[in-house]
Amino acid sequence: MKVYSMTDIGRVRQLNEDSCYQPARGERFCAVADGMGGHNAGEVASALAVNTFADYMRGVERITAEALRAAVARANDAVYRASQESDEVSGMGTTFSALGMEGSTAFIAHVGDSRVYLVRRGALMQVTIDHTLVEEMVLKGLITVREARVHPKRNIITRALGTEPRVEIDTLQLDLRAGDVFFLCSDGLTNHVPEREILRAVLNDMDWQEKLRHLIGIALEDGGPDNITAMFAIYEEADGR
Repeated sequence: MKVYSMTDIGRVRQLNEDSCYQPARGERFCAVADGMGGHNAGEVASALAVNTFADYMRGVERITAEALRAAVARANDAVYRASQESDEVSGMGTTFSALGMEGSTAFIAHVGDSRVYLVRRGALMQVTIDHTLVEEMVLKGLITVREARVHPKRNIITRALGTEPRVEIDTLQLDLRAGDVFFLCSDGLTNHVPEREILRAVLNDMDWQEKLRHLIGIALEDGGPDNITAMFAIYEEADGR
């Protein structure tokens, strides 16, 4: 598993409230979080969630869906407790999307509207579901996917880490194939970069960091109103043997 990440404050925000976890040598997990809350609370929430998640995962012998879920639940508890102890960060929360690999299996845990995509055999697939008001409307057939992209309430999330004592965590398990590439990102990227551009970047001959710079550049050219975080996680078949 090779991971490349990049974050940018954008062109409007005064603070970068996104956080991501870049795995250390030998680690097989990573995460992206997009904080929310007044003052610097979003920054606190996302950083605390990422650090708590990573601390838990370092003690796991084998990565499983349950281990990933437990790590995210521990992060939720840490953010919620911190929000109760200080008025300055009261009500803070964060999105959270995490990926782990064990052998030839990938595990994903997800809360909020950051996303995880999988690029396989030249095709891009969104493997997480946005926990947003407009996504619920799409699933109910009330609006189309195209309408959701420009809906005035598209940024209202229905599930976040740390805002309640307990949170429902989506988990997925996927069999890995040679050449699989995962793309994790905050909505500061997906709100401004078409999926076709993500796929085009993955298939491009640029190095991975340059691909990230290119995608973040597109978001910045579109105004960069939000923080932008993006991460590639590449499955190396030798890791699964």
